Order: sequence, then structure tokens, then C-alpha cells
Amino acid sequence: MSLFTFTIARDYNRGLIAPVRWVHSALGLFVGLFGPWVRWVRDPRRSWWAVPTAGAMVLAAVLLRLDGPIARRASEWRLGGDLRRELETIQQFGQGASLVVIMAAIWLLDRAGRRRLFDLAAAAASTGLLVLFLKMAVGRPRPRPAFNDPFYFLGPLGAYPISEKAGVRHAWEFWGSISSDLWSMPSSHTAYAVVTAIFLTRMYPRIKPLVYTLATVVGVARVWVGAHYPTDVLVGALVACTLAPRAVDECWGQRLVARLANMKMASRTRVRAANSSGNSASHAG
Repeated sequence: MSLFTFTIARDYNRGLIAPVRWVHSALGLFVGLFGPWVRWVRDPRRSWWAVPTAGAMVLAAVLLRLDGPIARRASEWRLGGDLRRELETIQQFGQGASLVVIMAAIWLLDRAGRRRLFDLAAAAASTGLLVLFLKMAVGRPRPRPAFNDPFYFLGPLGAYPISEKAGVRHAWEFWGSISSDLWSMPSSHTAYAVVTAIFLTRMYPRIKPLVYTLATVVGVARVWVGAHYPTDVLVGALVACTLAPRAVDECWGQRLVARLANMKMASRTRVRAANSSGNSASHAG
């Protein structure tokens, strides 16, 4: 297929000047080679995850060489005082207490939107599980002076020397209290910030500039405080962009709650039916 497309492009308009023919032939070869892959990625049945994944892979490959220099620059230019404290506070947007406060505010101020909180919980939970899996599967050391390995990825089987005390460990050894050192990619703070921003923009579109600015500040802060490389932030954001819109738009949380409620109701109905049958049998006896 690719050779056929290239041949058509090469033979088309032979009377044009050579540079134009070369560009046309190159485009024909590109379409022939990558066209099927592009169509596969853009298929509506899988585009919701395939497009962000493909974008993350391309951008990460392009930006990977910048990870080390940016991390070193951030380590040299440490912020202090109120500015650092403010950044450390803002980077909790979408995390634990921040998420609880946001949910409490919606519960108190928007009675009609209370049920949507189930969808926020579903989006955060599904994103968090995927981020945790990727952290253990990728196994990238954080940008710390003791490591300084921006191109090192352990994978699920590799091990890394954490310290003399901790020894050589795998990224999936979360019980060893050292797993965080090998969980640089993706950034969970960024992922949760983007999940929260996506949900809030669906609920209240007018605050879109505010919440996406906060999510961006979270990503920048995670690099600045030395917790992540830039590509970790990028992958975290793209993981959230893959799952959160689908979870919120398709009401995953509400559907799960409704299904659990139906199961509970069906269970109660079966118990009542069993009790009724038992009582009827005892009366008949």
C-alpha cells in the first residue's frame, strides 16, 4: 500500500519542477507508511485513549533530552520564602484535602450538582489507579542529586540502588517505604490537578481559565521543587486527559452507584421472597 501511494505521488504531475515532485513523493511515502496507523488511532472506538497516548509518546520522545538540563536548572535556582510556600500550597490543588474542600463546597452550594460528585470520585479513582500502575511499570528515578538518571527507566523487572541502607530495589516494592524514589513518571499531582480542572470546567465552564491555570502551576511547581522531570508532568496530564473526560461525561460514578443500588435492591427482594416462601410453608405445615 505504501509503495503504491508513493508511486502515484511520484508519477503525478511529472512536468512540475524537481523540488515540487520530491516533496510530493515524500508526502506520498509518509501517507503510505503512516496513514494506516493514523486511521487506527483516530478510529472513534479507541480515539479517546489512543490519541492522547500517541501524543504523549511523541512529545515525550521530543522533550526527553530536555529533562536533565531543566531539572538541573531547577535545582540550581531554588525558591525561598513566601513564593516557595505559595507554590507548595498551590501544588496541592486536586490532592486529598483540596479535593475534599472542593467536593464539600459543591455539596453545600450546588444541590443539583451533588450527584456529579460521584463522577469526580470515579474520575479521580480511575486516574489514580492508572497512574500508580504506570509508576510501578515505568520505574523512573526522581530528579534527585543522588540519582541524576533522566534516561533511566527500570521497567517492571529492573532494580535500582536507592541507598546503602535501602539497598537495590524494584519500583513495585511499595511496602519498602522507598518506592516513591522510583515513581517519577507520571506525576500524580499533575494528574489529579488536571482531573479536578476537567470536572470543574464541565460543571462551571466560566471558571475554565482559573482551574487550568492552577493545573499548569501544579505541573510547573512539581518540576521546580525537584519532584519530577518535565516529561513526568506531561505524561501525568495526558493520563488524566485520557480518562477523566470519559469518566465525567459518561457518568461513571453515578452509573456505578445506580448499579450497586440495584444489586442491593435485588438482594433485598430475594431475601423477602425467601422469607415469604418460608412463612407460607410453615403455615401450610
